[in-house]
Order: sequence, then structure tokens, then C-alpha cells
Amino acid sequence: MSFQRLLPALASSLLALAALPAAAATLSCGSYTAEEGSARFVIESSSQASMRYEGLAPTRYVIRQQGSTLHAADVSNGFSTEYSLSRDGKRITGSLGDYVLDASSSCSTAPTPPANSCRANIDSCIENASSATPQQLTQWCQEDLPFACERLLSSYRDEAQAAQQAAAPDPDLEEPAVCKEGNPQYNEAACMAAAKEVLGIAMAKALAGALSSNTVVLTEPRLNELLQLCRSHPDANFCGKVADAHWDAGRYLPAREALQLACTAGADEMTCKRAQNLAALSVADLDVGPASNLPCGDYKASIGLMDELGFGNAGLVTMGMGSELRARLQDGAIHIRHDKGGDFVLKALRNGGLLGIDEWNRYAVYQRTGGSSQCSAPKVFAELPLPQDCPLGNDPQACCDSGKLQGCNALGHRHSLTGDWQAAAPYYQKLCRAGIRVGCENLRTVYENTGDEDIPGKLLSVCKRDGKGTHVACDVYETTDWAMLGLGAQLMRAAEDLDNEEQAEAPAAPSKGKSLRK
Repeated sequence: MSFQRLLPALASSLLALAALPAAAATLSCGSYTAEEGSARFVIESSSQASMRYEGLAPTRYVIRQQGSTLHAADVSNGFSTEYSLSRDGKRITGSLGDYVLDASSSCSTAPTPPANSCRANIDSCIENASSATPQQLTQWCQEDLPFACERLLSSYRDEAQAAQQAAAPDPDLEEPAVCKEGNPQYNEAACMAAAKEVLGIAMAKALAGALSSNTVVLTEPRLNELLQLCRSHPDANFCGKVADAHWDAGRYLPAREALQLACTAGADEMTCKRAQNLAALSVADLDVGPASNLPCGDYKASIGLMDELGFGNAGLVTMGMGSELRARLQDGAIHIRHDKGGDFVLKALRNGGLLGIDEWNRYAVYQRTGGSSQCSAPKVFAELPLPQDCPLGNDPQACCDSGKLQGCNALGHRHSLTGDWQAAAPYYQKLCRAGIRVGCENLRTVYENTGDEDIPGKLLSVCKRDGKGTHVACDVYETTDWAMLGLGAQLMRAAEDLDNEEQAEAPAAPSKGKSLRK
């Protein structure tokens, strides 16, 4: 063939080659290390991977490659993301950074999931997990998908919480008569206004620290089912939550087992520390009984929010750094009231120790280390519950003006919700004077947010009114670290002043439609 005839043929071949798709990226199995930080993305097979962080349980993924895109479904937490692959397969790039291959390994063989399984259509399962039935979630959990196991546990908690709220509803948040169809007072416009009031009250209670987290206890069949799933499909986070659920229900031995399974599955540092703390305890060591008296003396634990407790006279408990709280007996347990509207709760062990059972001190085992052997009896303070004398749908201002304290509380919440704590203070003070604890505690929250130096004096004045020192204001005054709260308020104001100065010094934005002149 002549050169002149060869040129068109070569040109045609080159054009055909140019039209071919670029070679697909090749995903290599092995460990990819983050360019920033210590995270490692470990590709285990063509369909499985995990993200590893030092001291934390691994996050597990179901992966699939499509050209240069790596689709990763996070089956630990239940969401999906995508990464880009370099052509040589040695770099994985995502929204959280780049991972570079630093140690290759042979790929393991992952079984092909059944056609109708969750794993076979993982994105759809993740998307529909929030509306899946317990039966579906159980089936998906049995496919070794931790997000489904956790969602199942969460649905059981929602179920138990709804039953708990139905048995003991919060009067402030109950559905008002104006919202109940069929009720003579039903009014759609009034219901909308009441719904906004309910939302405002809930948010204001949270701001004032008046919403304590009540422990939700699952039924025994639910707990047994979850423990069996943890045994069959151990996952660090899921088994850890199963342990929490058993501990909250007073089932300490099954909780210890689930905690150990969580540690083995994920080697999470904190989980393993908790498991180790309980491992050496015998069945007798975890035997609790009803407390007939408050403890006296010093106690120490290796874990927990409060690792040292000093029980002294009149029920006062020291916690280090000059902080003092007040303990009391309630339903055979030791309650230590903290400053956010709730309690730390301990149970007495028959061997003389104490067991932390609230969410802050779960798994803490306190042993006596010495201190006082005799303490004076705890103080009993005179306090009244907040009367439910101004239900939703009524004008809180009119209620308060007529002496109905629930209306005064609602007005205080209204002002605190908008950040006007000074305006909220007089309403909370009315409640406090009447001997209602939440009023005194919310007055303390006013100080926490404003640093108003008059607040401690007002509480002390209320305390001294009866001359006995048993008014609830005395308890709140005596167990508040006013210096620490005042420092916090000063820091908060300084941060706000700095932010305001920066905004004032920032150049004004040019008016729309006008250009800046040089």
C-alpha cells in the first residue's frame, strides 16, 4: 500500500482510538491513609470497606465502584456518600479529604447478597429505614447491618417513651381543649396559637434547664430480643446502646455482657474501659438493695462524670473544686440534684459501694475510701409543686395578675425564650417566693445568663423569710457555685461584646446596583 493510501487509514484508526472511553480507575484493596488527620479508609473487598479512627470503633461500609466513582453506603450510621478514584487506584477523594494508598493487601471474597435482601438494595433500605416496621428492621439487622439494629432499638425506645408520657404527661405540654375536635371549646385559630405557645414553653424550658432527661426503660421481651441480636451480630455502637438499655432497666449482668461484646467488636477506648471496670466484679458485687440512709464519707470511681464524691452533713455532697450539691433519698435510691433540672442517681450495693445509674454516671462503681463516719441528717426543705391553674388557651398575663402561678411561669418562659432574662426574673421570683423549686432554679438560670449580682441576694432574702432555713430557696442558694456561674456569664458577655465590635468594624456592604469607586 502506498504512503498516500496509508495516511487516511491511520487517521481513521486514531480517531477510533480517541473515541474509546478512558480506562476505568482500578480500586486496590488495602489501607488508604488520610492526608490530614489519622483516619484510615480500609478497602477489604470489592463490596466492603471500613473507616478506622484511633481509639474509636470502625465505621463499616458497603461499597460499589462505577467507573471512577466509589459509592459508599455507611451501614453503621445509615447514610451514603461518594468518592472519586484516581486512575491508578491509589487515591480516594471525598468531601472530607483525600486518602492515599499506603499498604496494599489481597482482597477478601465477599458473598453475593440474596436478590431481595437489604444489602442487595442498600440505598433504598437506608432511605426507608425511618419508616420501616420493626419486623423489617429485625430482618435487616440479621443481615449484619448495624444501622438497622440501632433503628430497631430506637423504635422500641420511642414506643416506651410514648407509653411513659401517656402515663405521666407534662401538664405544660398537654394538648389543650381548643385543639380537641369534638370538644365544645375547639377552635382552629385558637389551637394554632396554643400550638405556638406549647412550642415556646418547651424551648424555654430547655433554655432554663427545666427539661430533665427521664430514663426510658424497655420491656423485658424487648431487652432480651436486643441482647440476642447483639450476640448474633456484634457491633460496637449497637451493643453499647443495648448495654445502656439493660443498665437503665437495672439488668446489670446482661448490660456487662453487651458492653464486653461492644468492646470486642470495636475496641472503642471508652467502651473497653467501661467493660474492664465491670469485668472483675462478681454477681454479688453488682447486687443492689434499697438505701435506708444517705452515705457518709468519701467515695471514688474509676469512671463516670463524677469520679470522687464526699458525702457530709445535712446531705451536702462535695464534688471537687469547691462545688457542693444536695443528696436525698427517693424510692430507695440516692438522688443528687444538679443545676440543670435533674438528678444524678446512685444505688447502694450490698457490699457497701455505690452504683451510678443515671446517664452521666452509667457503669461507675464507687467504693468507700474513708472520710467521715458520722454525718448529720439531711435537711428537709419545704417546697410545693407548680400548680396547674392556667391551662393552655388561657391568657397567662391575666392568670399571673390574678395570682395563678402557672401563668407567671409561662410569662417567664416567654421572656427567656427571646433572650430577655431580666424581664423573666420577676416572674420566676414570684414562683420562688411561693416555695416552688423550679422558680428558684430558673432564677439561678437568669444569673447564669446575665451575671446580675442582685439575683443571689434575692434568693438569700427569700431563704431568710421564714427564719428556719428550710425554704427551697435556701437549698438552691447553698448548692449554687455563684462564683463559677458569674465567671461564665462574664465570659459569655465578653464574647458577645467582641462579636458586636467586629460587626461594627466590618465595612458596610455596597448598595445593590451600585459599584464601589476606586
